[in-house]
Amino acid sequence: MNRNIIIAIVVILAGIGIYYKMQSGKVADVAATATTAAKDTTAAATTAATTATTAATTAATTATTAATTAATTAMAGAAALLDPAKFDPAKVTAMIAASSLDDATKKTLTDAVAGAGADATKVAAVIAQIKTALKM
Repeated sequence: MNRNIIIAIVVILAGIGIYYKMQSGKVADVAATATTAAKDTTAAATTAATTATTAATTAATTATTAATTAATTAMAGAAALLDPAKFDPAKVTAMIAASSLDDATKKTLTDAVAGAGADATKVAAVIAQIKTALKM
């Protein structure tokens, strides 16, 4: 519940309690009880808000770290596959298939990789084409 709603409920209940106790002559005890209840409710609401903020911050930090690590790993893997000395058409084709490129671009690049696999003189040009498409 919202902290303000909880405080309002406590104040209303305290008012009812004060009225009831006034009828029996114990106003001071009721006021002290209401004040203590309001302080306890405020402290609990503050603690809950702090805990929720901490949990949200921790979750966001963890997600950001995981995404950054995954992106760094993917880029390192892609860079290794796009080394002309280690060119492997099957692995490069799998990397292209797993990319977020549109289907037409994937088809064009896959055909180019197949051509480079058959003719080693085309490897450097195909790697440059792939790097451009993947914005590397």
